[in-house]
Amino acid sequence: MALIQIGPWQTLPAEGGSAIAFAGERMAVAGAARLTVWRDTTLLAAAEAFFPAPGTPRMSGQRVYWGAGFLDLGSGEYTRIAAAEPVARPGAGERPHVYAWSPRGDRVVGSFSTGDPRQPVRVTLFNGETGRAEATLFAGTGLPPCAAWLGERAAVVGFSDPQVFDHSGTPVSRIAIGGGTIIAIDATGSEERVIAVDLNRAIYWIDSATWTVLDRWPGPWMHGAVSPDGRLIAALEPWGKLHFASIEEDRFKPADGFAVDDRAVAVALDADKLAIVGGGEVRVASLGVD
Repeated sequence: MALIQIGPWQTLPAEGGSAIAFAGERMAVAGAARLTVWRDTTLLAAAEAFFPAPGTPRMSGQRVYWGAGFLDLGSGEYTRIAAAEPVARPGAGERPHVYAWSPRGDRVVGSFSTGDPRQPVRVTLFNGETGRAEATLFAGTGLPPCAAWLGERAAVVGFSDPQVFDHSGTPVSRIAIGGGTIIAIDATGSEERVIAVDLNRAIYWIDSATWTVLDRWPGPWMHGAVSPDGRLIAALEPWGKLHFASIEEDRFKPADGFAVDDRAVAVALDADKLAIVGGGEVRVASLGVD
């Protein structure tokens, strides 16, 4: 069983944030309306969304990809990619449920619905520079996916059985989970393993070479994350309890649990630190595993 050591917490204003991403010394905290980027306790830049921007931001070089656009850290300017924004109609329009960006910002997936059963849910793969629609990944009725992840070679969309596509939008695989609501998808730094969090049910450990489930960790999880090296999983349950499991021979080995802020809604892991966000605050601490 792994021994988890968490250092003192630093608290920063989350400004409505509900998702976190690390990139080296930087941390991006995003909500549907506002993005902030930090280095330790220094605010580097911030941006406001023109449309709701749900999803986890992605940092690459001097850009932070978030919603239907990106924030340039050098200039502090947020560039909209209008073609990837939700369709607006008089008296109606689409609602975005998640945006997910590829590591280099060359692709973005958006999930949209209108709330009108006569207008289908759509999941679209866009070019990250022009916003041009590269492929329709889904168009139909039902609940819109609220989680997605893009890697160097594949996109995973959080249907009850997550669907895998290549970067042209061609279907690759279906991950047989039979889930309820896939609330989060994350991956190791090498992208060899992926996790899918099924709300209030389980976290799945997935081999990205075959897109098969290797193991399942049941629990009342509302969010989860994997460390870049794939050694550690963090699982957040309601009421402020953070659980950990180490990965040994592709199996979950539950380890320590810690009481944290009971308002926390999301967790993120880096090589040597973790963060939780919720209730208007983001809390960051060092992380050690023995």
